[in-house]
Amino acid sequence: MIFSRIKRKIISFFRDSFFAESILFWFSLCKHNASVKTTACREKMEYTLLRENHVIEKGMSMRNPKIGFGQKKVLDLCKKLLKYKKIYSSENPKFLDYPVSTIKRYIEYTKATGTATPEIESVWIKLSDDGHYEKIQSGIETVSKNDITKDFSSFADFVKARHSIRYFSRVIPDQNIIDEALKIAQQTPSACNRQGWKVHIFKKDACKKILEWQGGARGFEEEPTVVFLVTANLRAFLHYEPFQAYVDGGMYAMSLIYALHSVGLGTIPLSCGFHHSKLKSLHNLFDIPQNEVPIEIIACGTLEDKFNIAVSKRKSITETTVMH
Repeated sequence: MIFSRIKRKIISFFRDSFFAESILFWFSLCKHNASVKTTACREKMEYTLLRENHVIEKGMSMRNPKIGFGQKKVLDLCKKLLKYKKIYSSENPKFLDYPVSTIKRYIEYTKATGTATPEIESVWIKLSDDGHYEKIQSGIETVSKNDITKDFSSFADFVKARHSIRYFSRVIPDQNIIDEALKIAQQTPSACNRQGWKVHIFKKDACKKILEWQGGARGFEEEPTVVFLVTANLRAFLHYEPFQAYVDGGMYAMSLIYALHSVGLGTIPLSCGFHHSKLKSLHNLFDIPQNEVPIEIIACGTLEDKFNIAVSKRKSITETTVMH
């Protein structure tokens, strides 16, 4: 009788505890993460190639990109795309059109600065089958402040006008405008209305410091004049909700991005998906409580009259929707 009770408790512990969740998540990560056996899975390869393709676009969207920037990265991407073409192009022949178009745009952009790209062009010809591919808008485009801040007749138009922006005016946004955006974002729904999010605001020299910590703003760390770090408070969630902090925090971060857009400010979200050691340094360097997990960094600023943005082509809903 006693043995049976102990056995049930042990089973319950491993089934319902944080330990069990950690083990199950580890197995899932080992199996499905895009860093594991990348080329053996078409989806993993596509996601990683899209990520590397975006690196090219965002490089061109900065205020003053270094002349001839990124040639090694572009060449590496070309070679990976050739590998994809050999393995998976018959399964998804349209996938290559976007990155091939981006590389073509990069070649044109780089040539215009007086820099030759013969090796990249040679591989690009193999990728494009001598130009026989569907040319898709890619690279960068120029938009104006009015495109972002005008009154919109529909939510769809409002959403389509939001872009990730990498250079800003030196005018620091007024705190009243920031507070207005924060009040709007506070309407974000949350699990049982717990509102377990936090926002840490950085200004002046602190902006550059936290952007350098994040690492994804290389080349434009000095541009944003306000930076928001969105976190989620682990104290708001129970033992059977180990991932709810990231769900609620992610929803709030998106609301804040749209709220900042609605008050006429430009933004760019930057990921906080890092190893534990790097996240631990965030707590130490910026006095972030250890019970808060970082969700997103949102770099922000006042818009210039005109600026370049990455095209960041979106997938068709047929690729991301599953009907049941």
